[in-house]
Amino acid sequence: MGTQHTLGLENFEAQLTFENDEIVAHFAGREVWRMHWADVDEIIIWRDESCSAGPLCFGLRTRNMKPGQYLGCNDATNGFDEALDEIDRHFENAYSRQWKDAVFPPMATQWMVIWGEPTGRAERAEVLWPEAA
Repeated sequence: MGTQHTLGLENFEAQLTFENDEIVAHFAGREVWRMHWADVDEIIIWRDESCSAGPLCFGLRTRNMKPGQYLGCNDATNGFDEALDEIDRHFENAYSRQWKDAVFPPMATQWMVIWGEPTGRAERAEVLWPEAA
């Protein structure tokens, strides 16, 4: 009998890891983007109402990206909670201080810049998700 190879569903989940002051996004077993925390110029958080669960999301932008373009993740991404902790650690508790204003009232679509100068608007944002990179 030959060896059976199976590809688990976990290989098709987005994952965030943290290395040397960088946040790294992986999908399907490969690295899809990497960003050094010192390069982050803008951080946004919002609830994604395009999904029935309305997940909490965050987006990161560097000066090399065009205004309104973000690398994004939602709360289904493995490592999402750790990323929020890292955001707080690197950006003066930006998430902890402002998350309630961004996600309440429940089920409302909110869009809030928690770090940096706003460059985009929710209806025109271009978010690159790990699954699409």
